[in-house]
Amino acid sequence: MRATVLLFISVICAAAFAQTPMDIQPAKQLTRGNTLGTCSYSPTEKEQPFLKKLASDEYVTGSGFADKPYRIQKKKGKYVSWFGIVRGISSPEPGGSKYSLLVEQKSFDGMTDCHIMLVAATGAGDFRATFEGDAQSIPALVLVRVYGRVIAEEDGIPMVAVEYMRVWPWLSFTFSDLGPEDRSNPRWAKFCTLCKSKDRIYNPYPTEAYYLAVLGDPKDFGLNLQGTK
Repeated sequence: MRATVLLFISVICAAAFAQTPMDIQPAKQLTRGNTLGTCSYSPTEKEQPFLKKLASDEYVTGSGFADKPYRIQKKKGKYVSWFGIVRGISSPEPGGSKYSLLVEQKSFDGMTDCHIMLVAATGAGDFRATFEGDAQSIPALVLVRVYGRVIAEEDGIPMVAVEYMRVWPWLSFTFSDLGPEDRSNPRWAKFCTLCKSKDRIYNPYPTEAYYLAVLGDPKDFGLNLQGTK
């Protein structure tokens, strides 16, 4: 728990210097309750103007009940908002503070647990997200939601120019077993030891051990992670 708290404090300090607007959710040790509830997604005040810019077909970004799968490819010029796990962070551009995130997209059907952010364990592949700020504000393996326009696509990897970002550190999000067919980059599957055990992925009260078992160890990811394959 102490390591997570220190990580969260470093995130807050670094985020103060970020140029791309962002909100960082608090990380806290959850207390088990007798009931669990499902709620609609609740945007922050800063997030609302960006959410309103989405077209109706971009509110749900992957659902197990959809007639056809949601794709993140072939959307150049489209304004989107995608959830995902940060796998890598580039070095800054020369003389600037612009970074590129490598993000493993996670499906989202518009609903979440009332007490914790919930996305599907499955997704539609990797994408890149460029933002202005400090790389330390986005630790590896956190959950992000980025809003922006798809400005390019290379080898099936879209790039989003981020206008706003919301960040959930460990202890503030979890994964659902309910979702569409997984089309994620196989590169990340080997880090999910919980997946190999065939146990449920969903845990309404995650601990650090949970994230290590689902996502891997942050030290293996983050700044300068090379490649997308």
